[in-house]
Amino acid sequence: SLRRWLMYGDSSSTKDVYTYAADSANRYGRLGSSLLVVNPNTAQLISDGGELLYDLSLGMTSPQLSVGKRYASVCDVGGGAIYILDENGLNRTLETERGLQFFSARFNRSDYLAVTGQKAGYKTSVSVYDGEGTLLYSLDSHDNYISDAAVTEDCRSVVMASLETQEGAFATRLLAYDLDTAEPIGSGVIRDGLVLDLRCTRDRVLSLCDKRFVITSLEGETLLDRPYGNLYLHDYTLTGRGFCALLLGRYQAGNICTLTTYDLDGKELARLSLTEEVLDISAAGDYLAVLYGNSVVVYNKDLTEHARMEGTDYAGQVEMEDDGTVLLIAGASAWRFLP
Repeated sequence: SLRRWLMYGDSSSTKDVYTYAADSANRYGRLGSSLLVVNPNTAQLISDGGELLYDLSLGMTSPQLSVGKRYASVCDVGGGAIYILDENGLNRTLETERGLQFFSARFNRSDYLAVTGQKAGYKTSVSVYDGEGTLLYSLDSHDNYISDAAVTEDCRSVVMASLETQEGAFATRLLAYDLDTAEPIGSGVIRDGLVLDLRCTRDRVLSLCDKRFVITSLEGETLLDRPYGNLYLHDYTLTGRGFCALLLGRYQAGNICTLTTYDLDGKELARLSLTEEVLDISAAGDYLAVLYGNSVVVYNKDLTEHARMEGTDYAGQVEMEDDGTVLLIAGASAWRFLP
């Protein structure tokens, strides 16, 4: 609270800080103290005062945004370019060999970048770059496709999601390698699960799949395997400090949902039944923000209410920030809620 007061002033107020062109394809991320807005055509960085710091032309089909500490990557998934941005603009560009494609690019909080893509003569290649852009590690896969990769928070290992089959069923194998020795340190299989999102925090791997949510250790031990069963995945967040959250519902469309938080060992922390429409959820630090139709509520990880604001206008997305503030994002503007 003291830190927020020193940075933003009166903690009981909200503050409009960003305006931009409305686009349903916009992706958002905080780069330093500014807001990065990315869509297939442009990447714009907007300062707290609303000043447009730069506007870069992209020309992508399916941009994926990942933000580290000082840098952000914009990867054209299925395309041949990755743009590395900083607060001054374009820092560098990664390109595939002619006609080949990138699959993913992910920064960790220390600006280590894991890139997956095609390589001539192989099914997939994974490359890891340090915070200065130096190539530290690469792996070329002859046998399996690797759909995603992420560097651990301590920057000592990389985890990859390799696609395969087991006993006639689809499976994802998680592979962990030491970046110094390039030796494998762990392997585990997620049966009947395609990894859609991946996060490495401490020595845990959080895998959000199409049919289940799985937490494993780097060595491959399964700590949580939560099948969705007859429930539908409405939303999730993997970015809390020592916790994550799933929002599952009985119906594909509807307001009857259950919000559940888990710690990194797979233990259920709390469960909350909701009957109000949830537009978005986001976690950072010790808090979880839930955006409802006309309000935003900040919960502790045990799902006790910490703060609430009524009247969110046209906000459709929410970003919880490490300092305890909440960024509310609408079609053409974004503003802060200061609990």
